[in-house]
Amino acid sequence: MKRMLHYTVLAAILLALPALFAWLGGYDEIWEGVKSFPPRTEDWGFLPQKLWNRRCPFSWPWFLGLSAFTVLCMRPLAARFLKAAFKGTRARTSRAAGRFPWWGWFGVAELAVAWTFAWAKFDFCRSIQPHISYMPQWIGYILIMNGLCVKRCGSSPLTAHTVPYLLTFPASSLFWWFFEYLNRYVWNWYYLGISQMSAGEYTFYATICFSSVLPAVCATAAWLHTFPPFSDENYAGMWKVDLHGWKAVSVLSFVSILGLSGIVFFPQYSFPLLWLSPLMVFLLVQLALREPCVLDCLHAGNWSIVFRFAVAALICGLTWETWNYYAVAKWVYAVPYVHRFQIWEMPLIGFAGYLPFGMECAAVTAWICPALVGWNPAGDSFGSGRTGSGEDRS
Repeated sequence: MKRMLHYTVLAAILLALPALFAWLGGYDEIWEGVKSFPPRTEDWGFLPQKLWNRRCPFSWPWFLGLSAFTVLCMRPLAARFLKAAFKGTRARTSRAAGRFPWWGWFGVAELAVAWTFAWAKFDFCRSIQPHISYMPQWIGYILIMNGLCVKRCGSSPLTAHTVPYLLTFPASSLFWWFFEYLNRYVWNWYYLGISQMSAGEYTFYATICFSSVLPAVCATAAWLHTFPPFSDENYAGMWKVDLHGWKAVSVLSFVSILGLSGIVFFPQYSFPLLWLSPLMVFLLVQLALREPCVLDCLHAGNWSIVFRFAVAALICGLTWETWNYYAVAKWVYAVPYVHRFQIWEMPLIGFAGYLPFGMECAAVTAWICPALVGWNPAGDSFGSGRTGSGEDRS
């Protein structure tokens, strides 16, 4: 019942607040974009002129400001990482490490075939290519990353906590649909090559594709955790943040309201908050219901989960953008003020959005199974919460 209450409150806030703000502000034309389904955006013809006028040219102050903010936030964690990387310590492994599983090799083969079909654009299957390439690529990636975890330490999210890990697939679909909904107010990204799909067809295939997000980020974070620079002890003793204190709650509430109202009233300025406000709302709901939070570790000054999942999301983001570039059905971006220096379709500073997105992935994954984000690579299982000592290092 507590979980159902959490779902209901979270959905009500994320779905209803932007709609309420649009109604209060008299932005009836915004619903033209929100209700467009599938989002047919090849020529932006469906958008009212007021929304089209919100597209903003590149701005150096915006680009440099967001870049400086990103560097400032990541500098302490990056410094800890570089310090650990130059120590020269090697990972602690289990007795079962060193054998890449057969299903990992199946993932390699599946990824190779799916990638070929996604980019080659064979005439004999052109009509079905938008449906058959994306998810097989990510299933291959997910199997490979879990296989690499097994090879390095003898365990992985898939093998150690199979049922909870499989539950991240349907949770991932619901998770990403919230971002799709919020994006309809700002249109930071839009889709090409889906005009031939019906609403039902688009919903079905999109839901399947969205299911790969959390499992991919979770497996990548688990793999990173097998390397010494990502060990928990390297990020202990940092800035302490008590999420249960009134100051933290005030900040969470302010960012939540600012983000969910800003995407309606001034999306050209608040577009970065699209990646922050859902996390703030999620944490506020957990605090209100007195649930454990994945970021409670910040109270002790340990930022290892934050850094690990931020990097994992960035790795997955680079992979998403790479596979998307030559795909038949794809997404492109129209980010205000910073749309320049593109890597594939994504403007350079846009990759900074994957960093807080990683924290959101960690929060939702931990909500399903805390052990999936607290894996101890020094042992044979997840969730022990201990850091290996030097006595067992090889």
